[in-house]
Amino acid sequence: MEELQYNVDLQSGHLEKLNVSRCSFEYDIHKSIEFIVHKGLSVELQVCSGSKLLYIGKQLTYMPEGKNNSAAENFACVIYNVYIMNCSWTVGKEAPEDVQYSLVLWQKKKNIDCQQYRCDSFGRQVGCVFNHPNINYGSKVYVEVRGLSNQTSVQFFDKVYWPIEDGKVILDPPSNITLTYRSDDLEIKWEKPEIQSEPDSCFMYNININNKEEVNISEKNIYITPKYHQNERIYVTIRVKWNEDCSKYQEWSAWSKPYIIGDDSTQLTPHHILIVIGVGTAIILIVIVLVCYRFRIWKKLFPQVPKPSMKLFEQVEENQKAGQKMSAAEIPLMTKDEEEFTCSNVTEIPETISF
Repeated sequence: MEELQYNVDLQSGHLEKLNVSRCSFEYDIHKSIEFIVHKGLSVELQVCSGSKLLYIGKQLTYMPEGKNNSAAENFACVIYNVYIMNCSWTVGKEAPEDVQYSLVLWQKKKNIDCQQYRCDSFGRQVGCVFNHPNINYGSKVYVEVRGLSNQTSVQFFDKVYWPIEDGKVILDPPSNITLTYRSDDLEIKWEKPEIQSEPDSCFMYNININNKEEVNISEKNIYITPKYHQNERIYVTIRVKWNEDCSKYQEWSAWSKPYIIGDDSTQLTPHHILIVIGVGTAIILIVIVLVCYRFRIWKKLFPQVPKPSMKLFEQVEENQKAGQKMSAAEIPLMTKDEEEFTCSNVTEIPETISF
């Protein structure tokens, strides 16, 4: 009698052996983490004899329960070195108003629940922040976002997620940078980002020296250059990014804090130059104000306009009063042939001085 083998084909290609002593087949999706289920799961029974396929059963398709388009969408994560993993998603297009989502990560039979949820303006959980998550970023993670509602059942969302490959792992800048002169060479050393046990070959560095020279270094954390001398002031910052073979995320990290070596007594940084300019400008303005006040230069440059004499106004006022006392008879009538003259200037004739 030939020995038969029974297999279950899950999602066209994932074979699992079936124990024929049992009438049912149970499979824990979190053991293998190879495929997603929320879009449906196809199951097919196969009977084999050695390498020969004897029978293929009817293919069955399982569709998750819940209202269509109610599951979470647009799932993505951003990882900040090894310290913080920030995941987010959006509410399903047809999700009920009172929907509430929850996130669980699975890796190597271990589940990690969300530690800190972020909510939208309606109080719905649309993000999660993991502080120091105990997961291996270089291995696959099974992500499951479940949904609950009092109005209707909600579909779940699942995804096989590889943090370094699929997500954004933003690296911290290199640390513990040291600058040392070795004979006539300048040696620059640093430590790679603290991200689990990734090899040195996964990182590429960009070194900036005195804002003039940039050097790219890969697969090592040391750079030696003979271009600088011991009495020269050196200003160094370094940033890092992933090698293309280790991650699809190719953005540079932030620059490290500056490290300085050499005599800087005769050289000023841009910050110092701005301070000197500001203090010098203030001193010059104060000196100008004091000199102008001391020698009354403002009065000489901008003299005051003299006020008109009050005697002229008093004389005009007396003449007006005297003219009002004249009667109409005293005013001579003007004939047609006579022309009217207007006096534009009045000159006071002084009294005759007698000797």
